[in-house]
Amino acid sequence: MTYLKSNQDSDCCGCTACEQICPRSCIRMSENSEGFLYPVVDSRRCIQCGLCEKVCPIENYQRVSQNDVCYYGWHRESKIREMSTSGGAFAAIAQALKKKGFIHFYGAVYDDDFSVHHVDILNFKRLDLICGSKYTQSRMDNVYSDVKRNLYKGEKVAFCGTPCQVDGLKKYIKNEDDNLFLIALVCHGVSSPKAYSKYLSELERTRGTKIKSVKFRDKRRSNALASATTIEFENQTVISTTDNEYTTAFGIGVMDRESCYHCPYSSPAGAGDITIGDFWGIEKEKPELNSEIPNGISLMIPHTIKAEELIKMLKEIMIIEKVPLTYAMNEKQPQLTKPLNRPWRRNFFLKRVLLHDCSFHREAQKAIFEWKIRERVKRCFRRIALNWIR
Repeated sequence: MTYLKSNQDSDCCGCTACEQICPRSCIRMSENSEGFLYPVVDSRRCIQCGLCEKVCPIENYQRVSQNDVCYYGWHRESKIREMSTSGGAFAAIAQALKKKGFIHFYGAVYDDDFSVHHVDILNFKRLDLICGSKYTQSRMDNVYSDVKRNLYKGEKVAFCGTPCQVDGLKKYIKNEDDNLFLIALVCHGVSSPKAYSKYLSELERTRGTKIKSVKFRDKRRSNALASATTIEFENQTVISTTDNEYTTAFGIGVMDRESCYHCPYSSPAGAGDITIGDFWGIEKEKPELNSEIPNGISLMIPHTIKAEELIKMLKEIMIIEKVPLTYAMNEKQPQLTKPLNRPWRRNFFLKRVLLHDCSFHREAQKAIFEWKIRERVKRCFRRIALNWIR
């Protein structure tokens, strides 16, 4: 496994496939100073079987070709669309899979302290728990081995996660299985769980009360375009703003995992059976959809025959249309073409917040201000360059 040889943080995405495949349980995921998990090997117990190398998605990544086809759409039920981050494709896929006999659905949920873990929503009873964006890296715990055990029993399993988590599971399972359906998200990167926890702790300390709920991309308070972040407290007070410092810091990438800046999955080929996300920029090719953008429009990119068959079922649940994949390959969807740019301030943002115990609020404000200045300078240079060319 490359990371175990190089010790370069960028060589590990933290999927845990190596830990869960080890026959001697000599690999454990250990949290580093930035709050990310990395594998540590007990060399005394290691038998050099090489299984950890074979399941590593980063080491074994192979980019595949992708057909020039994708879909846009939204859920026919307005309430589901309103509650969803984008157009409700996630909920629609869950409904379709349930009709096909799937009984396990693994996805990211909040714990009582708002840390994020992957769990099994058995029989789809509380699907609402895994709906919605969670802007931090989720812990996998023993999910991969649980999925394998359920498949061994002949049960149907759906799994949703970042492309590297999806590919890690795929390589852990090894063989294609018709009872497994893999959903990858269009990923903007994963931020430090430790920084996220500190941000919430600072809010609770400032407000003098515990947090009751956290919701990113809250369309109840704004719309899909404005992306409100809503935090409710136990004393009934609410913060809901489209200018949330944590969300903005996440968006500019100052607290992401190092592998995110070198992500091989920044491609429309993605991972798994299907990739879903927001269909940003669709209005350029389909201007008649302008009025639908505030309500959320989903992007769906099928990678397998299983996904194409599922999309046929989605037509009963969603307003859906097939379009060329090139419609999604635009400047508003950079995650489909290149990894996240590593900001200069990433060099010390997490160190100051986590090691030096500086205020998340103040450090985020500095990073955001600096980013805005740099973006303004870039725009000025672009205008000057265009005028010079003309």
